[in-house]
Amino acid sequence: MKLISDAFRLGRFLLSVPLKAVHWASFKVASDVIEWHPLDLLAKGSKYALLILNQPIGFPKDTTVMIWNRASIRATVDGGTNIWFKFSEGMENDIGLNNPIPDLVTGDFDSAEPRCLKYYQTHGAKIIHTPDQDETDFNKCVRHVYAELTSREMKVNAIIAVCENTGRLDHILSNLNTLQQARDIIGEIPLYLLTHNSISWVLHPGRHRIHVDERVVNHHCGLIPLGQPAYVTSSGLKWDMDCLKLEFGGLISTSNMFTDQPIVKLETDRPVLFTMTLPQWK
Repeated sequence: MKLISDAFRLGRFLLSVPLKAVHWASFKVASDVIEWHPLDLLAKGSKYALLILNQPIGFPKDTTVMIWNRASIRATVDGGTNIWFKFSEGMENDIGLNNPIPDLVTGDFDSAEPRCLKYYQTHGAKIIHTPDQDETDFNKCVRHVYAELTSREMKVNAIIAVCENTGRLDHILSNLNTLQQARDIIGEIPLYLLTHNSISWVLHPGRHRIHVDERVVNHHCGLIPLGQPAYVTSSGLKWDMDCLKLEFGGLISTSNMFTDQPIVKLETDRPVLFTMTLPQWK
């Protein structure tokens, strides 16, 4: 029966409906293939919304300032408000930090310090209290950022959440859950989780091409199924897959590596997390 079930799911995968064509700078859908350009995500001219989550900032100061300055809209999430306040305090004239005031400050505010909230409110930030405990502060912030983008009629290529993968494991898993839920919240806008040395996002069912370059040759990457087994086929990785079943309790593709191929091709029948280490941002 297990073989029949697996064969049935594989058949559904092969007969899957092509994805709707939507165009963004960080990825592009051409017919039924999604083109991703993760190394261009923070390039000059890229339009993205930035979220600061409640984790220490791992980037060098100049890189953090670059990421903040280039963002089209900025939000801090509950305890991330304290993190950003302490990072940016008194720095405007030191290393070229533009307006350090976030557009939005959201959360249930069990972590945000009252003095930080008062300071940002006084200086024009929109303070949004989100006491609902049925969603995480990260989820709720994504919703409010999307609503703000809509109200301003502002288009972005991505929403990027800055958060190191340290601390409590349940928080890390919760952040990954938000990545998977993002499509139901923000539609086709991709949501990325960015650390000082990695970037992660969800590849939904279909075909994908991830454009990279020589800066990530021999760098690590991983494909991890989210919630249910996934059949994955790839080319351009050190350990490629041929309709391989990835699942917890079985095989998952961690510690894979990029080769000298400029494009990694992937196909999956279920959502998978793609994570990759990064060169230094410039």
